[in-house]
Amino acid sequence: MAAPAQADEATFYRGTHFCNGDRLLDDWEFQPSEARFRIYYRKTEGTSFQVLDLTAASAGEDLILSDRSGRPWVAARIAPNGEQLRGRWLTSQGRPQSECEPFTLERTASAKARMDSLLSLLGTADPTVETARKAAAEQQRLPPIDLLPQLDQQTDRRRYGEAAPAFWKRFYEAQRKRLAEGAIETPADRARVVAEMRAATAAEATPRGSLDGDGAAREAALDFLRIVADRLAAGGSPLETLPAEGLCERLSGFTYVDTDRLELAVGLPTEYWDRAFAEDLIRRVQSCRNGRTVVQLLTHAYPEIEKRRKVAAWLREQRDRLLALPLSLASFRESNGLSLSHEELRRNDVTRVAYERFVGAALEPRRSAMEEAAAGEIRAAFAGETVASLPLGQARSRCEQWVGRQWGNDALARLYKTCTNLADAYVDGAIRRSFQAQVERIEAAPKTFEGLRSHNWFQMDTSDLAGAYPSAAISAEFNGKVAAARAEAARTAREEVERAFAAADPLAEAPEAPILQCGRGLLPSDETLRPVVEACRAGTRTFDARRGEARCKQALEASGAGDGLLAGTIRSSASVQAGPPVRRIVCGAARQKVSVTFPASGMLWWSKQFMELRLPDDPRRTQPATIRWLLEPVAGSKTDWALSTIETKTVALPAPQETILSCLAQDGSCR
Repeated sequence: MAAPAQADEATFYRGTHFCNGDRLLDDWEFQPSEARFRIYYRKTEGTSFQVLDLTAASAGEDLILSDRSGRPWVAARIAPNGEQLRGRWLTSQGRPQSECEPFTLERTASAKARMDSLLSLLGTADPTVETARKAAAEQQRLPPIDLLPQLDQQTDRRRYGEAAPAFWKRFYEAQRKRLAEGAIETPADRARVVAEMRAATAAEATPRGSLDGDGAAREAALDFLRIVADRLAAGGSPLETLPAEGLCERLSGFTYVDTDRLELAVGLPTEYWDRAFAEDLIRRVQSCRNGRTVVQLLTHAYPEIEKRRKVAAWLREQRDRLLALPLSLASFRESNGLSLSHEELRRNDVTRVAYERFVGAALEPRRSAMEEAAAGEIRAAFAGETVASLPLGQARSRCEQWVGRQWGNDALARLYKTCTNLADAYVDGAIRRSFQAQVERIEAAPKTFEGLRSHNWFQMDTSDLAGAYPSAAISAEFNGKVAAARAEAARTAREEVERAFAAADPLAEAPEAPILQCGRGLLPSDETLRPVVEACRAGTRTFDARRGEARCKQALEASGAGDGLLAGTIRSSASVQAGPPVRRIVCGAARQKVSVTFPASGMLWWSKQFMELRLPDDPRRTQPATIRWLLEPVAGSKTDWALSTIETKTVALPAPQETILSCLAQDGSCR
């Protein structure tokens, strides 16, 4: 018994045997040193093994394999070279079982070696039909996990559970791609594609060896069949059915028959069946074991089959119409992105599956080409625009005009997105050109206060961008390029500002130089320019104070008021209890460009004191605007005066008399 094996090395055999008409799969392990056999067997459609742990004893040329209770199970004989094992199943009395046939098992690699080989096969990155058939054959004869080394059983179980579904998913996807893209220009090309499709739709290329109980394999086979049939029909070379003589055998491979299974058995999708074909099929299945079932199916399903045929024909017509459209933006927009409208599909009772099969997938290459052509037109249109012809703030609105409504349409939505990206690129390009021109002007500008002022303080000017604003990245890039020039100009400008304010004449009548006005407008917030801004604000505050004091002194001297009058107050009338000081009236009026003087007439007891206002000159008036009041001393006071009557005036009072003094003095009570 030890002859076929070396020392204590286990020997493995596998094969099949038949009992009661059932075919069973066998996996045996033989341990020579212990004269022990572990027998695993299962039905071909089963998933769990029956197990026998038997011990061998010699009986002439045979080995009798019995369990621990002594019950014989198998009479076996191993070939001299150990490559085969022949046997018969026995009754409990040791006689051959009449319901089981003699069997032969072939020596095979260990369960571990077979599992490793299968896992390697399942790891194929781009599996072909041949790879799939090999993997299917090994999966259908998957060794029992219990025959693996104990420390490998859980790991290999998990690896197999992950690798097998992933392998078949890759195979189905790769095969769809090969059948959808394979050349069909010549008769030889078409014959090759059809042969590959037939091989891929055979039961031998499925993990269970059957298309009946494997939904994923059956769906993939239907996809393969329909892809090739549709491509050949589009090229004017319709697919032929499978040979008629094998129809009954193919039908018998299904436990029940529906339209999909009938398609696979016939080898032609129902969209290519007409009435004559259906009638001929009814005639041919009459002799099949399940022929009556097929006839009943066709009787009930033919209206739906006819409807599918008509829908497919209409879809092919629409596909050809769309394929004939020129590659242009107008075609893409008007054809809804080279697709049919929901209303058209609803009116013709088209399902999404049928649409994708006959139109959607077939149009993808043309749709991509037309979308690219449309994008090219949009790109060229933006390239021909300028800021004058297309303001930057209106760039995106062109996409509504060119692409139109895109809601619910993926192709138009993609083109709209492309358009808005191109619009943004147009805006970005215009901004960059503007910013580059500004950089060049700034670099050439004098690095002085005037250079800063006349060049937007060396900051980006967006006034010519028509409402568009640079991105943070562009702003940062711009600031980086002009930073050195701005810093140099800021240092010089600060010194210029300080000198200008220090040298300025507070009583000068000429218009102020721009440098003396720098603290009054909107100042830049850039950190580099902060020293200039602070110098402007400080200089303005100091200069305004100097000018106020100088003008006040000048106005007081020109008012003609003596020291006594200047020390007093003036009330708007004798009945008012108080009035603003004369000095404040004169100086406040001077700040408003109003002249206040105090002329007098007569002498001694007959002298009169007046207060006269002269308003700023107005080119619309032909004579100076003056108002003269008679002043009367307030009873009981030597320093307070009150306005009495208006002696003369050439203009109406600019404010009511009761508030005019407060307004001149710039009191808070002026209204």
